[in-house]
Amino acid sequence: MNVRSQTMRMVLNAMNRVEQDWQRSGKPKDEMIDPEAPVVVQCGDFGYHIASIGGDGDIDGFVIMLKPEPVCEWRGMDCIKL
Repeated sequence: MNVRSQTMRMVLNAMNRVEQDWQRSGKPKDEMIDPEAPVVVQCGDFGYHIASIGGDGDIDGFVIMLKPEPVCEWRGMDCIKL
C-alpha cells in the first residue's frame, strides 16, 4: 500500500470540518466527533493520547509526541477502551 503522508494543512482542514459540523449541523451531538475530546492517534493496533505538539527543523515537519500508555486497542474494526 502506498498511502501519501498527511500534511499539517490536511490535518488542520479535517479538524476545522469537525468544528464546523459541531457548530452548524442539525445532527444529534452524540453522532458527531466532539471537538473538545482528547485526540487519539492510532499506531499499529493501539491508540494513544497526544502529550505535546511542535515543530522540528531537523526533519522539516510538524511533530506529535504521544503519551507512553495506550488508551485503546483496535481489534478488526472495533476499538476497545483500555
